[in-house]
Amino acid sequence: ALGFVIQNGLLAVYGGRPKAISLWPDLNTPVAIAGASVPLLQVIVIVATLVVVCSLALLLKKTRIGLEMRAAAENFTMARLLGVRANVVITGAFALSGALAAAVAMIMVTQTGVADVRMGGQIMLVAFIATVIGGMGSLPGAVAAGFLIGAVSVLLQAFLPLDARPFRDAFLYTFVIVSLLLRPQGLFASNTSKPRV
Repeated sequence: ALGFVIQNGLLAVYGGRPKAISLWPDLNTPVAIAGASVPLLQVIVIVATLVVVCSLALLLKKTRIGLEMRAAAENFTMARLLGVRANVVITGAFALSGALAAAVAMIMVTQTGVADVRMGGQIMLVAFIATVIGGMGSLPGAVAAGFLIGAVSVLLQAFLPLDARPFRDAFLYTFVIVSLLLRPQGLFASNTSKPRV
């Protein structure tokens, strides 16, 4: 809800027209890697993504705030009774999500050269789907599901007939629905989501 308020406030102030932005044009310089010519920007995006995901995994596994976040996600009331600082966890979660959103926005603007108030909507939908498919509460599962959705999307774009390509997302979401029907707990359900005996 807060996101929609901020988005519509920005639309009212700045308007809905996308704005062209040129950040570091030298990043399109090709780099030779294993005999292939890859734009420097793609290399930076891959490295930055790996750094962000590994840092997030370490934060959640090795720090006190990460432990408190995981405990609060499991059972917020019990976590508070056991001494988890609720206000710190909520503030930390909002700050962390804002920092991750800023990193993703920077990568998107650098790749597309366009800044748009609504540019995060499609990515947010895909991220939510990846989280559900990967298994709620499983960071490796969400990452693996994100890569799986990306791979399926590229394969559909490559192998669908030309007439069917505009409906690529419909085929992709059909795949998502089928996977959830077969494994409603997600492909990589965390240990906490499994029934305990």
